[in-house]
Amino acid sequence: MTSISLSVQDVARVRERIARAHELAAIQFRETFVLGQTAPTAHLQMLADALIGESDGVRLRGPAYEIREGLIEPMYENFVVDRTPLAIFEYWLIISEITGSDSWRMTKLVATPEEYDAALRQMRSPQIVRALVASFLPSVDGSRLAVTVYARAGEERIERRVLVLDERNEFHFHGRELIAEGR
Repeated sequence: MTSISLSVQDVARVRERIARAHELAAIQFRETFVLGQTAPTAHLQMLADALIGESDGVRLRGPAYEIREGLIEPMYENFVVDRTPLAIFEYWLIISEITGSDSWRMTKLVATPEEYDAALRQMRSPQIVRALVASFLPSVDGSRLAVTVYARAGEERIERRVLVLDERNEFHFHGRELIAEGR
């Protein structure tokens, strides 16, 4: 198979849909919140519904997640993901938003040279490990998604991560290539 890179416009459209879903969930939560009656997890359900509702190529055929012992457990098998590069990328962002930990919230997608430069400027004493990067754009090769991220949880790193989407719609970490790191 051949790796297909998404365009800057593709990435922008997905980011816009994710941002719109956050706005819609926030509005719905504000409009329906009743002190002492609204469940603590209500916003998460509203966000999951909005993310799926705004997406292009990702649908649900059951609940998106369960909460067990205080942890969010995605119900991967309930997601229907078009096996197109754009839908696979968008699904990764949706799942990341639903299951996002504090470390995910400290992670940013890097898709352009400008975003890479901005990430380097945020790092303390950046050390560039890989000077030449052909593209920062997400790419998909069959069920393998490659994305460049700036992670700030624990340590500062810019890296190209490769994830594999299995038949149950669960992503598995496949590898990473370090591009830059902070001290």
